Amino acid sequence: SKVTGPLFKWFGSKWLSSKTLPAPKYDSIVEPFAGGAGYSLRHCEKRVTICESDLHVYNLWRWLINEATEALIRDIPIGVAEGTNIRTLGLSEGQCLLLKTWQRTNNVGDCWTISPWGNKPGQWTANTRARVASEFEAVKHWHVEPNAFLVLRRGATLDPKTWFVDPPYEFNYQYRSKAKIDYVELAKLIRSVDGQKIVCEAVCQKTQAVPTW
Repeated sequence: SKVTGPLFKWFGSKWLSSKTLPAPKYDSIVEPFAGGAGYSLRHCEKRVTICESDLHVYNLWRWLINEATEALIRDIPIGVAEGTNIRTLGLSEGQCLLLKTWQRTNNVGDCWTISPWGNKPGQWTANTRARVASEFEAVKHWHVEPNAFLVLRRGATLDPKTWFVDPPYEFNYQYRSKAKIDYVELAKLIRSVDGQKIVCEAVCQKTQAVPTW
């Protein structure tokens, strides 16, 4: 089965740009810094391993893969009043996380209120809920892990795969990362794995400095 859009909103998840990126050459995809896993979603029928260190996003992926059902997703209300605390709605943690990530401006961090944009087109609307409820089963065969560096270290002993590496950019927003990414180590690990490697980075928006890792 295919998906026609992201299962949840997350900054920099590459859903749109993944259309222009090289298609996977292998049956297995590993996405070490998944976020919303836009590239893997574009090729969701493959054997996919995603990694995510943000606890909210990790737990949301675990819920979607292991526990979510169509009924549970359709039970998440739409049209909730702005300012409502999502955790007062009587939903499970997974349902709360899914609703939280469709709030656009407060899906990073620990804000649990419905945002002024939460009910706007493209956010958590009847159409969004229906689409996610009908498409999420496309990821039920996926595997999620919390530590990208451990997966990359293991990758040196695995068969060739497609590696889609889209870390927080060196000179840009680091999301909630508590520990600064060791980009030199990351570069070594990427070189150590076999297969197709697609790596994303960007120049600094303020200074135009170019990452060297």
